[in-house]
Amino acid sequence: MKKLKSTKTLKAIARERLLGHYGTTISALILYRFISFLIVNIIVGAIIPNNLITYLIYFGATILVNLFFGVFESGIAYLFMNIVYGQSASVGDLFHGFQNHPDKAIILQIPIAVMDTLTMIPIQVLSVILATNAKIPGNINPQITFTVVGIIAVLVILNIYVRLMFSQSYYILQDFPEKSATSILKTSARLMKGNKGKLFLLYLSFIPMGLIGMLACFIPFFWVTAYLVTSDAAFYQDLVSVSADNSGI
Repeated sequence: MKKLKSTKTLKAIARERLLGHYGTTISALILYRFISFLIVNIIVGAIIPNNLITYLIYFGATILVNLFFGVFESGIAYLFMNIVYGQSASVGDLFHGFQNHPDKAIILQIPIAVMDTLTMIPIQVLSVILATNAKIPGNINPQITFTVVGIIAVLVILNIYVRLMFSQSYYILQDFPEKSATSILKTSARLMKGNKGKLFLLYLSFIPMGLIGMLACFIPFFWVTAYLVTSDAAFYQDLVSVSADNSGI
């Protein structure tokens, strides 16, 4: 039975494929971050939650914005798949999802958007608790604080699990656009069965470089991100190849 390539091999493939494409990938990522910054600050940042209604509006807006970003995620998958597969790539590929199945791209983002919001809620609750208790010396309740922190930890783990499970969705969308969004999510979950740990280790291997990038005023950060996403696309290429040889996608 054919096995997946090692993290070292996948990263070597990513470095090779990225040669001559750093300008394109980094420019696309910077543009995406800039657009994301504007959208989040204009739409979500304009809402100041201070009661139940405004909190509901805030979380609702967060989910909608997160779903909209799914269209960009489709474009990013298309861009980096082109690089890994040796096809021509351009910054304009970032907007590929707007012209190619944007409805499916949005649906594919639903599990991530829901988990992100569920993770955010207890963080907001903890922030309110700490801010309120800080005004009253000696009024901090360790039991409540630890409970909320525990809930956050569980939700973060679930968030990571869900992200890993559906991590291949946007790549599958590019290769199999005829599949329904539900079928794509199911295919990603099936492909990632028993392989989540391998992809998680690949992500973890970029932490040292990511930290260096942040310490260096974020200048190398986009290079690290391009390297990571290319490695992620190389993982998908290998995953599909192995699956096709062993059982078929």
